Amino acid sequence: MAHLLIRFTQSPYSNTKSQDGLDFALAATNYGHNVKVLFENQGVLQLVKAASMEGLKNHTKRLASMPFFDIEECFVCKTSSDLYNVESTLANTDLSEELDCQWITSEEKLSLIQSVDHVVTF
Repeated sequence: MAHLLIRFTQSPYSNTKSQDGLDFALAATNYGHNVKVLFENQGVLQLVKAASMEGLKNHTKRLASMPFFDIEECFVCKTSSDLYNVESTLANTDLSEELDCQWITSEEKLSLIQSVDHVVTF
């Protein structure tokens, strides 16, 4: 099947795009697609454990379920994580143990995008 890259670019609770992106990624694996995820821009904030907003599911708990759906290739933009100071926060959470994320540079991000069949941005 197709190799997909799901780009998470939105913060987790500012709108429903991050929830929709995660739903899309999980559903794509049910159809046999190989899914990789990339957190960049404000999307790196999805990796920070926070209280859920009323009416929305706890996003970090749902992210932790990705390996159960065979989503094991997880990438985080180093530039974005530095901008939002996420690396130090992520190192102190259980989510970092559940998701084996790789930090990538802008050059590596371009290579990642070129390595897949389709890119979907949320």
